[in-house]
Order: sequence, then structure tokens, then C-alpha cells
Amino acid sequence: MAMRVSTFGQSSTVLQNALTTQAKLAEKQVQQSSGIVSSTYADLGTDSGKLIDLEVSVTRAKSYISAAEQAVTRIEEMYSALSGINDLLTEARADLAAASVDTGDGTDTLQATATSYLQEVAALLNTQYQGRYLFAGSETTEAPVDLNSYTAVSLTDVNTDYYQGDDTTIAVKVGEDRTVSYGVTAEAPGLEMAMRTLSYLAETDPLDTDELEDISALLIEAQDAVIALRSGLGLKSATLERIAASEEDYVAAASDLASETLSVDLAQVAVDAATYETQLEASYAALGTLTDLSLLDYLR
Repeated sequence: MAMRVSTFGQSSTVLQNALTTQAKLAEKQVQQSSGIVSSTYADLGTDSGKLIDLEVSVTRAKSYISAAEQAVTRIEEMYSALSGINDLLTEARADLAAASVDTGDGTDTLQATATSYLQEVAALLNTQYQGRYLFAGSETTEAPVDLNSYTAVSLTDVNTDYYQGDDTTIAVKVGEDRTVSYGVTAEAPGLEMAMRTLSYLAETDPLDTDELEDISALLIEAQDAVIALRSGLGLKSATLERIAASEEDYVAAASDLASETLSVDLAQVAVDAATYETQLEASYAALGTLTDLSLLDYLR
């Protein structure tokens, strides 16, 4: 049956309302299945800017966490190397004490062990992690210690001829306005003193009692300085771990807030969907009445 002219306007209005309700129902059904308001920023309205800011800040915080964790791992490697040097200096002091007591013993054995200790210290200062030399400052691609042309001829004159790096202190950015310096170079005073003393001990023969006493004192001073360097690294590691933990707390809180911004109240959505479904059924019923057609006829 043809639609009457008198009912055309009403039918058009009811149809438009039905289509609008159908679109809203479809939106609520999608929200029910996904649990979020929308998968696009455009549909979030005023919350879109808030969500974008949260996502940017979370990404930035995660980069700070990653940088801090990498720095902590490098610090752990450096700490381990300094612990090894500390152990070697302890052994060197024990050997020196034994030589000082045994006046009948020459210094040949002492020289040999000092040479071995010097080489081991150099190897520890040339520690690499992920292809980076850790004690070279910013010259991370070149080994910082080279013994080929290094000989200490004085116990009192500072000698860093072995050092191939620079004096840059490595730092890590862990905040918008915050960096933490944590690097130790192989020319640090305590390390230089250890290298100088062991080199002199290895190269000087004979050694008199006064020199042995001076060497012993320098080894103690060098070891104290190495321990201080190691303690400093421990403090830097603890600082970075606290910063990383704080950033992780922020990421968790910001992620929860972003989730809340995106999430829908499923119970409310279910109520809305049921309401729209009822309205849609009523619209189709009204449309059918106006056109004297069933819903099935209309859909054809």
C-alpha cells in the first residue's frame, strides 16, 4: 500500500529517530564488548586532551625508568670491578708485608706478583658491558687502560700515561630537569695511585726498607680511595633505584587514571543499551503503524 501524503512527515521523523536510536544502540553494544568509551580520540570529547597528556607522560616516565635501570646495571658492573681491585690491593699488601718481614728474601718474587696484580687491575679497568668500556669516560669504544708504554718511575709523581679515555663523568637523564652523574674513570685518584704503586713495585729492584714502607702506605691510601669510589657507586645505584621506583608508581597511577578515562560503567551501559533497544522497537512499531506495513515489510 502506498504511503499517504498526510503521514509522510510523521513517518520520516519516526524513521530518523529510529536510525539515531539504532546508532546509539550500536555504540553502547560496542562499549559493552570492549569495555571502553571509544577506540578513537575524536569520540572522547574533552577527555581526549587529558588522555593524550597522560599517555605522553607515561611514555616519558617509562623512558626514564629504562635509562635508570640501564645505569644501575652498569654501576653494578663497575662496582664488581672495583671490588676486584680492592681484593687485589689486599693481596698486594699481604705480599708486601711478608716481604718486609723476610729480610733474607729478594724482591724478584714481589716484582713478579706486582706485575701480575698490575695486569689484573688493568683488565678490570677495561671492563666492558654491552660493548661499552665503563671506565673510559665518554670514550666508550676504546679500552681506557694501556700498559704498553706505561712505567711509573716515581712513587710521588702522579702518572696517568696508561689512560686512554677522557675526563667526562657519565650521567643519565632521569627526569625532565634531573640528571644523575655516576661515572668513574680509570684515572680517578685512587685508581691512578694503585696503578702507579704497583707499577713502581714491579719495575724497581732492589727496594730498600723505606721504599717498602712508602709503597705499603700508598697501597693503603689507594685501597681507601677505591673503597670510597665503590661506596659512591652504591649510593648512586640506590638513588637511581629510588627514582625508578617513583617513576614506576607514577606510571601505575597515570595508567589507572587513563584506564578510568577510557573505561565505561558496564552496568550503566547495559541499562542504556536496553533502553535504546526498547525505544528502537517502539519506533519500528510506530513506523509500521503509520505505513500499514509490518517491520519485515519495511526492511524489505
